[in-house]
Amino acid sequence: MAELHPYIQFLGGLPQFEIDHRAGTAVEMRTGAVVSKYNGSAPHHAHCLAIVWPGQTGDHPVLVSATKYVPLQVSLAIQLGAPRAELLAASRRIFTEAGEAH
Repeated sequence: MAELHPYIQFLGGLPQFEIDHRAGTAVEMRTGAVVSKYNGSAPHHAHCLAIVWPGQTGDHPVLVSATKYVPLQVSLAIQLGAPRAELLAASRRIFTEAGEAH
């Protein structure tokens, strides 16, 4: 099993995601998109995620900012009925934890 980055662990706790523990990724169950932590060397990569959608080759993931992607997914989770106050508090903490884990 792969070690889970805090972003992946957080996303995996949202109702629209499932964690693939073998790969250390989160799968967005509505679209099949696979989300992983991007481990680039530039400073802005500290908060960068790699996303691969079904049919897309894994060697060319789309890189997105976790500081945009995570709040978007939290908003969707709240729409799906997840507890708003708990998720908002947890999402504020995750950026600190993720920065320390990078």
